[in-house]
Amino acid sequence: MTDLQTWISALETELGLDPGTVDMNVVLDLARDAAHAVARPAAPVTTYAVGYAAGLAAAAGNTTDAARKALALANRWPEEA
Repeated sequence: MTDLQTWISALETELGLDPGTVDMNVVLDLARDAAHAVARPAAPVTTYAVGYAAGLAAAAGNTTDAARKALALANRWPEEA
């Protein structure tokens, strides 16, 4: 297990999340694409917003594809900006 995987496991425990809740690859891909297509500070802001949207959806008993939507927006951002 890498240091990052160990951190994620500890973070999930600390936040009361089920093990495996955080999809490291999806989060890192999203952060990378937001940072490269928009601006570096977009990475943490985007991942926070996606997490917030996922939390709201879960609280309402729904699922969300917020990560996919945000990734798609980041990938088309150069054309939209």
